[in-house]
Amino acid sequence: MALYHGDHFNMTTITDAMRQAVLFQLYDVHTALPGQIVSYDHTKQKAAVQPCLKKSYLNGTVQEMPVLNNVPVIFPRAGAASLTFPVMPGDTCLLLFIERSTDLWKSVGGMVTPDDRRKFDLSDAVAMMGLMPFSENSLSENNEDVLLTFKDSNIRIKASGDIQIETASKVAIGNTSTEVLDIVSKILGILITSVTTAPGSPIFQGTGPTYASLKLALDSIKGSIP
Repeated sequence: MALYHGDHFNMTTITDAMRQAVLFQLYDVHTALPGQIVSYDHTKQKAAVQPCLKKSYLNGTVQEMPVLNNVPVIFPRAGAASLTFPVMPGDTCLLLFIERSTDLWKSVGGMVTPDDRRKFDLSDAVAMMGLMPFSENSLSENNEDVLLTFKDSNIRIKASGDIQIETASKVAIGNTSTEVLDIVSKILGILITSVTTAPGSPIFQGTGPTYASLKLALDSIKGSIP
């Protein structure tokens, strides 16, 4: 392809050549792609991920991108706190490609010097869970509440500040030695065994809290499920 004609440069041709050169260089620069989980290791929080967008070449060839292995999966985490949830094959995610090699950093962490000169490479992907196509409906019920949902169980923080817990099975509140609802159950057991059948008799034999005061305290923290 000639870049000049006679004594004059063909600027259109030069521009086209420069554009093609830039496009060629950018062809293997990756920034972000939707991906699909192939497998997941929750102990290391890493996954094998298949990019969802195929690669098309100038000659018309279309090819699937390779499965990316040892991809760090990002969950909210800082200090001694974290939020994790199950990651299953078929779940979709957002793949982000770090600008330099992460091989050494993934092994030891901290401040390191990359041991490879590659940039924006497929090998340096991280995955953020939650990216979904519009063909999948959101799990949110409205645009006001905070909702944590898993299968048929939900925890809602309402716009009013109320907190609602709806479970498909059982709820346990406490620590390794004491469970709150178990204490309530034992209190009810005391009520059942302590109440007398004589009209006007106190709920408890001897001194102690009354049924009315216990019910009032319980009602003050009891919510409702819509």
